[in-house]
Amino acid sequence: MPARRNRRGSTNRRPLHRSKRRGSSVLLIRLGWRESRRRPARAALTLASVVIGVAAVVAVALTTRSTEQAFDAMFAAIAGRADLEVAAPVGEMIDAKLLDAVRGIPGVAVASPMIRRPTIMYAGQRRTQVSLLGVEPRLDKWVHDFQVQSGAPLAERNGLLLSAEFAQNLGVSVGDAVALLTRSGRVRARITGLYKSRGTAVVSQGATLVTTLANAQRWSRAPGRLDAIQIVLAPEADEEAVEAAIAGRLTGAAVVRRPAGRSAVAEETALATDKALQMARAFSVLVAVFVITNTFLISVTQRRRQFGIMRAIGATRGQIARLVYGQAVMLGLAGTLLGSLAGVFAATHLSEAMGRLYNTALPPIDLSPGPFAWAAAIGLGISLLGAALPARKATHLPPLDAMRDVLPDEMEGFSGWLTWLGVALVAVCGSIMALSITGRLPPNFAVTPGVLMLAGLVLLLPLGLAPLSRAVARLLPASISVEARLASRNLLAHRSRTTLTVGVVFIAAAAAIGLANTVLDNVEDVRNWYRTTIVADYFLRASAPDMASGLAADLPDELGAELAEVEGVKSTDAIRFVRAEANGKQVILIIRGFDDPKLQAFDLVEGDPAEVRKLLEHGEVVLGSVFAERAGLKPGDDVYLKTESGQQRFRVAAVANADLASGLTMYIDREVARRVLDVGGVDVYAIKADEGQREQVRQRLLQISEPYGVLLQSFSEIQREIDAMMAGVDAGLWAMVVLGLLVATFGVANTLTMSVLEQTYEIGLLRVIAMTQAQVRSMVMAQALMIGLLALAPGVVAGVGVGYLINQATLSTIGHSVDFVFHPWLLVGALVGGLAIMTAAAWPPANRAANMELQATLKLR
Repeated sequence: MPARRNRRGSTNRRPLHRSKRRGSSVLLIRLGWRESRRRPARAALTLASVVIGVAAVVAVALTTRSTEQAFDAMFAAIAGRADLEVAAPVGEMIDAKLLDAVRGIPGVAVASPMIRRPTIMYAGQRRTQVSLLGVEPRLDKWVHDFQVQSGAPLAERNGLLLSAEFAQNLGVSVGDAVALLTRSGRVRARITGLYKSRGTAVVSQGATLVTTLANAQRWSRAPGRLDAIQIVLAPEADEEAVEAAIAGRLTGAAVVRRPAGRSAVAEETALATDKALQMARAFSVLVAVFVITNTFLISVTQRRRQFGIMRAIGATRGQIARLVYGQAVMLGLAGTLLGSLAGVFAATHLSEAMGRLYNTALPPIDLSPGPFAWAAAIGLGISLLGAALPARKATHLPPLDAMRDVLPDEMEGFSGWLTWLGVALVAVCGSIMALSITGRLPPNFAVTPGVLMLAGLVLLLPLGLAPLSRAVARLLPASISVEARLASRNLLAHRSRTTLTVGVVFIAAAAAIGLANTVLDNVEDVRNWYRTTIVADYFLRASAPDMASGLAADLPDELGAELAEVEGVKSTDAIRFVRAEANGKQVILIIRGFDDPKLQAFDLVEGDPAEVRKLLEHGEVVLGSVFAERAGLKPGDDVYLKTESGQQRFRVAAVANADLASGLTMYIDREVARRVLDVGGVDVYAIKADEGQREQVRQRLLQISEPYGVLLQSFSEIQREIDAMMAGVDAGLWAMVVLGLLVATFGVANTLTMSVLEQTYEIGLLRVIAMTQAQVRSMVMAQALMIGLLALAPGVVAGVGVGYLINQATLSTIGHSVDFVFHPWLLVGALVGGLAIMTAAAWPPANRAANMELQATLKLR
């Protein structure tokens, strides 16, 4: 007896018995697996979307974590188990006499003196940047966990302990002689032991070389001086009370504090790059959601007869939904696994690029469970989210209607609530982005709203799809006007599918153009900075400043006198980098002379270029743009620097762009720094040579630098070094852009293939009434061109807007907005290249449609 229909056209029947639910679940899994095997291309597209989204999440998470671990490890190697430390606020040295005052305070179990210096170690032919740590071995054992694995503990003069893992990488063993570059020149030392420590970073700038305090003081020419006193408290001690007691006994500007973690310089260095990677990741995930939704919607449309039969023989709506969601879960799990593997591979190469950017070799990728848990959640999440709308449509289709021929609109009608959701997303996300750009919200708040606003624009597309498609059809050549009109009708007959396909291409194009424009503008911004500010002919240095601590290896004091005697040298400038605290924020003091415009130049944001040098000579300072933005300072304001004699007030002469140390910088004249701060030592010599004697000067500088083992670099070499630092990260961003375009290409191919399959009978009729194979190809190709124009034209405009907004959002990140540059070749290339990709993606389904057998096509009905 047939089931009775209700008013909505569905049948009243009982669900399957509970005892059969397990069997029905197995059957649903088999049906989902069978559907994936029947249409492997569609399953592969969905799988690829999940893989790309998950890979982007894993790669960015692992790379970011690796960078953070490197910075953290550098400071953990220094801090050890210390609860407190006493140090000078300006990053200089404290009097060793304070050690006796601290030791006598109740609650202090150990007070261990320390000197830390970045230096260069020469082992054979290898030149490696390391951190030199001078300690008292009998006290330091309570602070640092240096477990000697081979050799002997520190005892002999000029003895060193080196990390066993780092020694293996360098090919160094116990007893080997090495050399160190210090203020006393190039000193010889010997590896007396190899240690292992959980708290020590085994990276190029973070590898810790341990020696006795006496050695470090002698090599640094700092007798009776310390960098810090590290304090371990007794088990029952009250940390706040002990800290207050220590503060009461300190003299000068020495302060007691908790050991520093990652510095603000390191945070700022990673912020801009991390934000770009996060935006690329967000775009990849969003494109994946749209592609998966489109794929499952096509699948549901094609399987409507199957669902109708299943409903007629007793399947419930819940079982139909589980069938759709089950297939999504299977593909999500497979995509998560493959995407995780791809993400680890991508993170390895991206981490190497980030290491070049930060001038350090980052530690190996830490395969902790956190990123993979997020990957699983996102992989399954985007699969289920993409399947939600198709599952809803499948479950609400009346079974008798599903078994007859229905118009696509019955399956693909676009719900009004999605349009209102689009309006809300555009309004809310646009407001959040505006607040972020103006600095009222943190800059990282702009990433997710920017992506969601593009999604909102896609949801608004159905409102104008009909007039837009007809307008685009009229733009196509008159020779294919008939094919264009038929293509337009086919697209409008499948509104949801067309909207999602156009949305995928639109978002991919907007993301690609926006990120590409940002990469180009930021690269040019950095190049403009170093072309303006790096004006010397040669630079003599031991190492680049460490991005995490702001310190650089000292140059020997005797080097300056030798440089002054070189014939053909017009002028030299000694530059020093010192970590300091100003207005409660960490900054890097850049100390140098500013009397010779041939050697120094500023890329000023605010201030008078004609007066800035004179103001610096009179004791004023120039601030880096990021520091000025963070502290809310402008020319004419006062900035307060912590020194050994207390707070020192300096007037702000100007604000300048400064990519060095991420813009957390303060420029101060060398004579002023010597007089007020008592800062000595040199990190870099900038040298200007007579134009006719540059090669002779270069040869003489090479002769001088070779015995000391220091680097001589020309302006062009510095330029290549900076370009190489940026190239790897830029390549990673471009790779993510290409992946997004690749997914969009698959989406177009899938949509057109499905359209051809659904139009098989109609194509057969058109062929019978004299449509040629070439006209069939033209009709399908016209659909691809219309999709391309509908998506790429607004995508190009949106991409320009995305690039502009990203550049404006950099104001609160780097202290100045990167100049937005209109790149016509990029926009034309994106439009022409995009249409070429759409055409290439349409060729297989167009060729298939043209070569259909007429008899087979007409038998389908």
